[in-house]
Amino acid sequence: YRVCESAYDLSFFSPELVTDLFNNPPDDLGVICDCVIAGYSRLSFTSDVDDVYQQWGRLRGGAYSMLCTSMKVAITDYSAHNISALVKAECEAATLQCNQGPESGSNIFNDSVVGEDRVHAGIYLVLIRNCLDRIIKKKHQEQKSIQECQKCLSVLKSLGSSITPLLLHQSPEATSHVDPRPTIAEAWFLTIKSLVSICQSHEQIASSLVGDGVEVFLGESMSIAMALILLKDLGTKKTPSPDIQKGMSLDGPHTLAILSFISESVLLGPSILSAGGTSILSASQVIDTYGQSNIGAAILTSTLLRSVSGALAPWAVEEMPTLFRSLYMVVGGDSDAFVQVLSVSTKLKASVPCGGVRAGELIAGRYLDVSDSHVKAFLSQSKEVCNKGNWKKLKVILKATCGGKKKDSGFNLKPHLTSWECERL
Repeated sequence: YRVCESAYDLSFFSPELVTDLFNNPPDDLGVICDCVIAGYSRLSFTSDVDDVYQQWGRLRGGAYSMLCTSMKVAITDYSAHNISALVKAECEAATLQCNQGPESGSNIFNDSVVGEDRVHAGIYLVLIRNCLDRIIKKKHQEQKSIQECQKCLSVLKSLGSSITPLLLHQSPEATSHVDPRPTIAEAWFLTIKSLVSICQSHEQIASSLVGDGVEVFLGESMSIAMALILLKDLGTKKTPSPDIQKGMSLDGPHTLAILSFISESVLLGPSILSAGGTSILSASQVIDTYGQSNIGAAILTSTLLRSVSGALAPWAVEEMPTLFRSLYMVVGGDSDAFVQVLSVSTKLKASVPCGGVRAGELIAGRYLDVSDSHVKAFLSQSKEVCNKGNWKKLKVILKATCGGKKKDSGFNLKPHLTSWECERL
């Protein structure tokens, strides 16, 4: 309780004062984050929650508030180190929880400790996003901003090996505990979207990050987003999709974050698509007999078609016109080039099983396994959308092509993004 209160007390000091403290941290300052990290190591698979873990849940919020105060001025080495350690500890605990299966209980991942009533999983990633958003708002960039962005990218890259296997963990949606993966995924992709926004709006920062591998990192992030969609089994013409799907549910605000990230990162250029497509190409061993130079764009497009065919909730189709318009822009705003990519995307098949995609199955899904005349009609209608710039109409075309309205699908209505506000708990 006293450690928790100390963390909240520190968060109410001026950002400049807390930043100075973090630049020269006394030994006992580390107790706050060390206590949070130690709490994750005491994970047990029981739903019993005692007063100690109630206070630990508050302490997570206190540590976030304290670090957040400092991040209003700068991301110090102390902050970067602790954010990395906190996220890795949370991901390790979340992975152990997933290993136990969806019906396992949890003394940590429940609403009264890490969930709706306290602070969501993924909260420490939001600190990096806050830092990047602060830099975006600056009218004049300086060397300090470049160094901060490089530090943020370094932290994100260091977390990839912890985040990726967790997000792609094949344990189905949790039923007896709060699944930590959705909010971690939301925080992760929103943070990377902020990194994309920096690269779009500040050329000097973007050029400095190229040398630090930002293009490869964004391409890998793109491949993770596609892999999450490919995890979902759409069934075949003879058998329906299974009721219990591999991986976390994609019916939530994290999918909004994923689609928004894809839409924005595509606009950075073909190199991002190429890097993302190469990773999926390797995993699924896509059968590419079309000599398609834009294979990355084709794989992404087929993944988006799979999304509308049932891999994502029906509300996701509302985001598709923006996504397809981004793809149209990245091929130079050329309707013929766009339709060529779209045509190849309707034919790509996986030669080996990949997530929910069977060997020999169309990546785009069973609704595209139709006659050539149906595909040609789809391509013709899509080209008309490009030529007229009527992208809203694409939603109707996609629905009709990918199985029509999904009645009684069991999905929720379109969600709102998670609120990460953390007042004194």
